[in-house]
This record gives sequence, C-alpha cells and structure tokens, in this order.
Amino acid sequence: MSKVEMKGDIGFLSWFPANNTNLKVFYLLNCSLSGHFQIPIHPHKNLMDLDISNNGFISGPIPPNICTIFPNIESLSLSGNKFFGKIPPQLSNCSFFHILEARNNQLTGEIPKEIWDLPMLSILDLSKNKLSGNLPPGFVSPWMQEVYLSRNQLGGTLTTTNYTGYWLGVLDLSHNRFTGTIAELISGMDFSSNNLTGDIPLQIGHLGNIKVLNLSYNKFTGPIPPTIANMSQIESLDLSHNNLSGVIPLQLTELHSLSSFSVAYNNLSGNCPQKIAQFSTFDENSYQGNLFLNCTLPLLTPLRPTTSDDGYDDGEDGFIDMESFYASSGVSFIMVLLIIASVLYVNPYWKQAWFYYVGVTITTCYYFVVDHLHVPTRYKVWELHK
Repeated sequence: MSKVEMKGDIGFLSWFPANNTNLKVFYLLNCSLSGHFQIPIHPHKNLMDLDISNNGFISGPIPPNICTIFPNIESLSLSGNKFFGKIPPQLSNCSFFHILEARNNQLTGEIPKEIWDLPMLSILDLSKNKLSGNLPPGFVSPWMQEVYLSRNQLGGTLTTTNYTGYWLGVLDLSHNRFTGTIAELISGMDFSSNNLTGDIPLQIGHLGNIKVLNLSYNKFTGPIPPTIANMSQIESLDLSHNNLSGVIPLQLTELHSLSSFSVAYNNLSGNCPQKIAQFSTFDENSYQGNLFLNCTLPLLTPLRPTTSDDGYDDGEDGFIDMESFYASSGVSFIMVLLIIASVLYVNPYWKQAWFYYVGVTITTCYYFVVDHLHVPTRYKVWELHK
C-alpha cells in the first residue's frame, strides 16, 4: 500500500506505519482528527510523504525525533492544527526534505537557523504562527523556491545581507515587524505591513521575471523608481500606504501584463498615467489618497484648451481639432459621391431609378415652396393686371 486516507483518532499514527512497512505516502488531511501527535517508536524507512494538515485539533509539540523515525521523508505537512512550542532544530536531520509546511498553528520562538541549512528544502511555509526573532544572514539559499513567513512576530533589520543573491519564486514576509531596507534580488516579494523605510532602490528593476511586488503599508519614501518598467512580467504591483513622493513614472504604462495596480495613500503629485493599455482598466481607487495627484483628464494625450476673451473656445487648441474635422468631413462627402457615381455607372437600372427619384424630389420641393411660402407683393399686382 502506497497511499492512505482515513479518519479516526490521531493516536493510531504511532502504530499504523509500523504494520505497513511498504507505506510511502500517508495522507490524513481534512479528517477532523484530534489528540496528541505521536509517531512510531521504531524507524520507518519507506515513508516519504506525511500530510496531516487541516484537521484543526491535532495538538502537541512537533516531535524532535521525527527525522530519526522517518529518515527518508521528503514532505511533511502539519498545517492547520494546534501544534505549539518551538520548532525543533533536529528537523535539520531530515536531509531529504523538499517541503516543510506548518502554517496556521501556535508555534513560538525563533526559527532554528539549522532549518535554513537543509540541503534540498525548496518550500518552507511557517506563516500564521507566533514565531519571533530575527532572520539569519543569508537565509535564502540557492535551492529555495518559496518561503512563506507572513503573519508572525518576526523582526529585526532586513537588508540585502539577508540574501545570497539567488532567485526565489515567492518570498512572503508580510505582517511582521521588519525594519530596514528591502532585498534587491528576489523574483516575487510580499513585504507588506512591516516598518521598512528608505527609498525603493533603482536596482529593483533588475527583477525582470518578477510577477508580484507588494510593498504596501510600510514607510518607504522618495520617488517611484522608473526602472520598475523593466519588470516586463509583473502582474500585481502594490505600493500603497507609504510616504512615496514625486510623479508616477510614465514608463509604467509599458507594463502590459499588469492586472492589479495601486499607489493609493502616498504623497504623489503630477498627473496620473495615461489611460492606455493596462492602465485603462485601473480606476480612481488605484490613486486615491494622494492630495496633489491629478487624475481628472483620462485622455490619451494631454489637452490644453484655450479660451478667447469672449468666453468661447476658439477651436485652435480645444477638444476638437476643427481643421481635421473639416478635412475629414470633406473627404467623407467626396467618398459618398464617388460611391454613388460608381454604382450608377455599373448598373443602368439603378441609374434610371436614381434620376427618376431625383426628378420626383425636385418637383415635389418646387410645389411645396409655391404653395407654402409668402409671394412678394409685386408678383401679386402683376397677376391682378394681367
């Protein structure tokens, strides 16, 4: 048997694998299991994937000997339960770990620095706990792909020394207590709801493959770097609720993959970007809270209408270019005449019918004028003496 999904008390986990030595994958997720988390006494060398997530009532500390009992385990998912206490540093003995998930529990204390040295760990999710302390320098290793640490109590100064310079798929440090500046070489970043300060570095434009950048609810100052326009793959950009100033770079309209955008509640000034490409889909909510930002002209090109002394638009720099209007009207009229002439030339029947209706129309108009318009007096006198 390679995979098991079942319900019951979590206590049977201590004996079930021992009686199923060929078990490789053991799934007990979403089963409403409860009780104290226990593992077998004797090693089980075949188990590679253990998932007991989203039960809600499994409690107790994470067993420090879990890597001894399951020496070949590659994926451990403990999320959505009531695990408490500190993360045991002995988890670093699970040298085959690819995935370690323990989000939405009650874990406390610091993240053991040994965890960051796991040689094959690619996904780490410890979000929604009560973890505290600082992140060690160089915690992002070359093999890391996704790191989720949001909604904890992590703090300390976050600088580029925290990173080794390798690319990540996702780094979520939102809703913590970090201070300092931000990293420069991350491909997907969520640093929202911290206390990060300083300017957003120009080097952030080097992240050509980044898809999500969320720096909202921090204390960033200075201008929005125009180099953000180099992030050609970005889909979501949120710089709201900071102290950014200056104008919104016009180059941002070149971000054709952008589907979500906000610079709300900053100190920006000048004009909003033109309503072109993706920016035609963003409404006033993307810009609100900037007192000196002008978003009242949602047109493709800036307009400078002039008014003559009598209060009327002189038509020279107004909303309508009158010369272009007359030219286009004239061309349209000539085109209509040419089309009619071509049709009449090709089809003799239509030509005969055309001239017939033209004659009838002229005759009708003539008698209408004679019958309804006022005849001058001299013509009346001439008619009486005739």
